[in-house]
Amino acid sequence: MTLSFRPLQRDDFGLLSQWFSQPHVLPWWREEYDLESIEVRYGPGVDGDDHTELFIVQDEGRPVGFAQLYLLDDNPGWKRSLEPAGNFEAAVGIDYLLGEEAVIGQGLGPRMIEDLVEQAWASNAEAQLVVAAVQQANRRSWRALEKVGFRRVWAGEIVSDDPSDEGPNYVYVRQRSSAGKTGHH
Repeated sequence: MTLSFRPLQRDDFGLLSQWFSQPHVLPWWREEYDLESIEVRYGPGVDGDDHTELFIVQDEGRPVGFAQLYLLDDNPGWKRSLEPAGNFEAAVGIDYLLGEEAVIGQGLGPRMIEDLVEQAWASNAEAQLVVAAVQQANRRSWRALEKVGFRRVWAGEIVSDDPSDEGPNYVYVRQRSSAGKTGHH
């Protein structure tokens, strides 16, 4: 299995709409999934007007997930929301999901996260940390982070305007010094 990350395009908005509405995604990725809302949220990134890197994750060319990475300094509101968890200077934030339920439980999540981290290091030379916030109840997600060397640094409620952040969260970090491959299970 070979994973690849290709830039999100408007032609993918229908796929995002489908994935965001899936029962295995909906509890964690809590945003409107109609096409108009997706255009408002992700159109600026597709157009290059937002610094967030947006990707469709493909497994041997087949779309299976969505990922994004961004400098926390480019998102000051989110960086402030994370302040209780630590001071994340020179940090990249990541978000990810597997949209195809059929691929869950096959080790694809940790591989996707590992590859996303490598992408973060490659495109952000100054970055020293990769940061991910996950719902405490989303065990699959935080276990996938742990499998590829992320360390839990905080637990609590994140104050944010994003409905996906409501409820108890964990914040995980991975330092650049441990950016080497950690081995896949």
